[in-house]
Amino acid sequence: MSLRVDAAGETLWLLADGAVWWPEGRTVFVADLHLGKGAAFRAQGQAVPAGSSAQTLSRLHDLVVRHDADRLVVLGDFWHGVQGLNPALLSAVAAFGQRIATVLVLGNHDRHIHPAGLPLQVVSGTLSLGSLTAAHEPPQAGAPGFTLAGHLHPAVSISSRAGDRLRRPCFVCYPHALVLPAFGGLTGALTLHHGDLARQGADVAVLGDGSLHWLPRRS
Repeated sequence: MSLRVDAAGETLWLLADGAVWWPEGRTVFVADLHLGKGAAFRAQGQAVPAGSSAQTLSRLHDLVVRHDADRLVVLGDFWHGVQGLNPALLSAVAAFGQRIATVLVLGNHDRHIHPAGLPLQVVSGTLSLGSLTAAHEPPQAGAPGFTLAGHLHPAVSISSRAGDRLRRPCFVCYPHALVLPAFGGLTGALTLHHGDLARQGADVAVLGDGSLHWLPRRS
């Protein structure tokens, strides 16, 4: 399932995987993989299961192949921390980069630890893609152009009439920017308030189990 967003003269498709497909640019965008987070926690003695990074890379590979994309752009925080950069993960990323043309826009977790020698194209700051800009941190309101970003790990809390609450990751589409949910398997999330987002002119698309839905605007 996908939802269409028209921005800066381009058509983007929000995907239920938590990614964005740009057909004109033959490009898939994702944000905030935080590869190696489980290993970093285990190095500190925390009982975190293994295999999350491998699953994230497998999901990414399948996503790119499914859309026959020419390029994958990761909007920052490819890595989590230096303790997670073990030989097995570095070997897996090297093999991935050899199969999938990957551009990494460095995020705050990446800037001081990204290893040299991997087959990834690395960009500091922002990446200009015609009328679109790829960045890690979302721009300020009113910024020119249209930016795709991550960093926030957005989620929204949904309430039922019975008083139940459910928190789900989401896309947040502002007039000037699209903020993607975190793609990695062990990432946390920042809960944003639906009413606040609506007052900022933002639309919210909520991820379900293989589904994606716009929330109705509210004040």
